Amino acid sequence: MPSPPDEADPLADLKELLDDGDAPVAAPAPAPPRPLAVPRPPPSAPPPLPPRRPAAGLPAAPAAAPAARVPTNPAPIGGGGLPTTTPPSPAAAARSPGKGDPFAEPAEPRLPMGGSPEEKLEFFRGILKQKTETLARARALYAEREGEVTQLKASLEKARKEGGGGAPAPSAQDEQRLKLAQAKVASLEAELAASEADRKDLTRALAEVESEVPRLTEELHAERESRGSMAEELVGAKEALGLAQDRMAELASGKSEAQGALEAVQEQYQSLLADVERLTTERDAQALNISQLETALSEAKGAMGALESESDWSRSSLEEAQTHAKGMEGERDAARRQLAVVEDGLKTLQTQVTELERALALKDADAVGLRAALTARTAEAAELPSLRSALEGRAAEVARVQARVRELEAEVAQAREAARSEVEAAEVRARMTESELASLREVLEAAEVEQVSLRDRMESDAAALGEAVHEAEVRVHEAEAKAAALEAQLAELTAQSTASQTEREAHQQQLAAVERKLATTQAERVGYSARVSMLETAAGQREAEVQRQQALVAKAQEELSLERARREAVEAEIADARVQAAEAEGRAEALSAGHDGQRDELVSLGEQLEAARAEADKVDRLQQRVKMVEGALEASESKRRVAEAEAARVKDLNAAKAALEAKLTSEQNAKALLEAKLAQSDVTLLEEQGVKAALESQLEEARAALEAEQVERAALEAKLGESQAHAQAGDTRQAEKAALEARLAQVSASLKAEQTARQALEAKLAAAPAAGADGPADLAAERDQLKADVASMKRKLMAAEAALESAASTKAKVARLEAQLKALK
Repeated sequence: MPSPPDEADPLADLKELLDDGDAPVAAPAPAPPRPLAVPRPPPSAPPPLPPRRPAAGLPAAPAAAPAARVPTNPAPIGGGGLPTTTPPSPAAAARSPGKGDPFAEPAEPRLPMGGSPEEKLEFFRGILKQKTETLARARALYAEREGEVTQLKASLEKARKEGGGGAPAPSAQDEQRLKLAQAKVASLEAELAASEADRKDLTRALAEVESEVPRLTEELHAERESRGSMAEELVGAKEALGLAQDRMAELASGKSEAQGALEAVQEQYQSLLADVERLTTERDAQALNISQLETALSEAKGAMGALESESDWSRSSLEEAQTHAKGMEGERDAARRQLAVVEDGLKTLQTQVTELERALALKDADAVGLRAALTARTAEAAELPSLRSALEGRAAEVARVQARVRELEAEVAQAREAARSEVEAAEVRARMTESELASLREVLEAAEVEQVSLRDRMESDAAALGEAVHEAEVRVHEAEAKAAALEAQLAELTAQSTASQTEREAHQQQLAAVERKLATTQAERVGYSARVSMLETAAGQREAEVQRQQALVAKAQEELSLERARREAVEAEIADARVQAAEAEGRAEALSAGHDGQRDELVSLGEQLEAARAEADKVDRLQQRVKMVEGALEASESKRRVAEAEAARVKDLNAAKAALEAKLTSEQNAKALLEAKLAQSDVTLLEEQGVKAALESQLEEARAALEAEQVERAALEAKLGESQAHAQAGDTRQAEKAALEARLAQVSASLKAEQTARQALEAKLAAAPAAGADGPADLAAERDQLKADVASMKRKLMAAEAALESAASTKAKVARLEAQLKALK
């Protein structure tokens, strides 16, 4: 029986999908044309198929195979008028149920393992094509059988109608034909029942197949969509991976460039640090030089003050000499007046004392001697301009020293300005370098952050891509997804292992740097120990020098007590001489007033008077010498006080030594801390072979420790540079000290020359009264004794000057030690 006209093709949707798809699908073989429609009785119609989706634009039912055409006019039946039935067609006989399975189909091929999605799609399309061909064959066979049944029913009805129309009794042939026809009808009915059963089976199978078709269609759609989405995801993932790889290459090149720039900037920064340290050292040297110049300036000012005091003393001595010369001139005038009085008296007594002419001649001779003495004194007075010229020379020398002091002050100011400008320029360069370094560090940090973010993003994208690929490969093949995941994990583990190895090498390098720092610290400790021993030796020398100075001060005090006793004796002798001079003057006046004529006694008294006056002059000079000795003793006392101050400074040095020992102890503690940090770094190096997070945290701790070590090393290097700079400054200061000592020697030589000139002048002044007359032997012996005393006082003065120079050198050494201690602090 043909299918109802409203029944749609169940494979129409599948054909549309296959026709719309990209892969070529073989079109099903055209179904044979449907046989001519014949009226079908309602009672024998098969049950309808389950409802399906209507397919627009397609025929209502597939064409059936051509069947034997039913004749409209049946052939006349011989004898009985029964219709003669045509035998079944060969196609129908071939398609009979008992002569073959119309649903027979080749064995389905197995799904290939590990095939691509295209191959799987082709496989499903082949299976669908076989099912479609099987359904077409079943529909054609059903249509043929239904046509045959309809034709036989029509013939049967016609035969019944013809048989029931009052025909004569059938003959034997008719009965035979009827029996044959009945047998034929029975066989046909049996075939019809079998066909009906086959139809029902086919209907049920068709319903099952049609119920499977939507699921297969949906699976095909889902497969296509998933395939398209996977293809898009793969393309997008490949593009993202390519972009990420390009970005990683760019970032790696940028990082390498940034690292190169950072290394260059670090080298520049190190060079600038070296320049800054050099400039700092030069600045410290300039500061030390300035301080030394200031010290030299103060010493020069002190020397200038001493020279001014000496000049004042020379002026006072000159004034005293001028006063003494004026006194001598007054004495000369008084003698002239006395001579005039005597001459007047002689003139008045010429008539009375003719016998005194010889005495008067002798008096004239005495007057000539006095005139010679006055001439000598006048010559001495003429030598006063030479003394003034010497004083003017000393004043000019003082002016030159002041000019030199001004020049030194100008040089100090220039050096300060130059050092200040250089330090400011170095600080500006250091600030610029630090800003550039900070900017480069920020750029590097930003690049590292961007690289980390991109790496995280790439890892997340790779993880997402891996998940998508994993899902796709699970659908395709689970083994490939596992292999890809294992390869990704292997690559990540390799990268982590490489990074861990790199970090371990970096930690080893940092550990070697820490060990070098420890060796440097130990070397500095040895240097500090040697310096402490040097300071102890210097302190011992200072103590010996202080003891020697104290012995010199005690000796000077003893000499001062002896000199005071001698001074008292000289003052007593001066008092006796003055009493004798007064008695001689009284005698002379008495003799002059009495005109007793004893010229010999008068001459002897005049000689005694001159000797007494010379002795008084010697006593005055001796008093001046005593004052000078007292000044020298006061200077010795000041030296003793300076020595005591130096002893106090030695105590301070001992305290500084204790502080230095405490500092060494702190350095030992710092070394222990460094060793502890080194042990901690070793522990972190051992722990870094584990988890990556623990490795990073320990790396941060090691970096912090190394930065602290670098800071301490920089501090130690700065201290070492300062100590070296102070040592260089100490050498410079020693050179300047040598120059100042040479200058002091020149000043001392000029002072000695002035003292020699003054001694020559004193000798001339002492020789002037002695030239007038020969003093008694005791006065000559006393003069020799005074000369010996003056020589001993000169020697003492030279010894005091030597002690002063040694004290100055000791002071310089103490200042240098203090500077070194400050540098060590």
